Amino acid sequence: MRTLAIALCLAAGASAQNSKDAILREFAYTPSKFEATVEAREERDGWAHSKVTFPSAVETKTPENNTVHAHLVMPKKSGTGAAVIILPIWKGRGLDLEMIVAQRLAKEGIAAFVMVLPYQFDRAPDGRKSGDLTVSADLERNHEAVVQAVKDVKRSAQWLVESRGIDKDRLGLMGISLGGHIAALIWAMDPEFRAGLTALAGGNVHELLWNESDETRDIKKELVAGGMTLEKLAEMTKPYDPATWATPARRDGLMMIAALDDPVVPIHNVRALRDAFGKPPLVIYPGTHYSVALNIVAILDDIAGHFVKELAK
Repeated sequence: MRTLAIALCLAAGASAQNSKDAILREFAYTPSKFEATVEAREERDGWAHSKVTFPSAVETKTPENNTVHAHLVMPKKSGTGAAVIILPIWKGRGLDLEMIVAQRLAKEGIAAFVMVLPYQFDRAPDGRKSGDLTVSADLERNHEAVVQAVKDVKRSAQWLVESRGIDKDRLGLMGISLGGHIAALIWAMDPEFRAGLTALAGGNVHELLWNESDETRDIKKELVAGGMTLEKLAEMTKPYDPATWATPARRDGLMMIAALDDPVVPIHNVRALRDAFGKPPLVIYPGTHYSVALNIVAILDDIAGHFVKELAK
């Protein structure tokens, strides 16, 4: 009987490992040749801004979503050879916040690449608001959007190295809110990136979809109407939950920023992800998911200081 129990445990462990391997294969990206279009937009004393488009690494049924739209902000002075890919918030009205971060990094000699996530802005189909299809009650599409985002980030890194002379050993990645969750997922899986930063992102994403914040209340209502439970939701979101993949081995080079009274990504979810990563530095500011922006000057200093320290040395 004891031998049978051991055998069953080993089989279960092997099955779980096979499942994780299958998910990792789903997120894997194989570099290939592709053409990008670069359109000069604006120049200032410290930086030059260009719009960049190229084919997504994943083809979906939504034509608009099959082109990646991004904004490259290059330092005009001699740079460090480093670049940071920046992933946006979920349903922002624009990319103003992300561009402010990008411009600050460029002034520090670090190139910045603001990449629009699947179904956001130019990638949203006609008649749909930015982000409506990125995260919704359609859990299968959520999963597909996350996989696409991960592969598009890796394709962005490929382009920066091959077309803009970025040092492949000086790549950074950061995201805010939804972008922070994608960044954390990639950081956990991919050692290609040397420095990472998450802002307003946490672990146990099933709880974030279930906590009835203003952003997710309608999603939960639709899920419940369809018979969803929190336990089932946890299982279905596990493959793209950064806490699933986070390990202390990816602690070094990571920094986290949180809002103390955030109802969208509560502080205990941030701490759950931080614990999974082995407790990297965490800076907590007063405020909610949105009012924390009142601390933007200090937050920009945190972001710039982190990436200068990790990438420019």
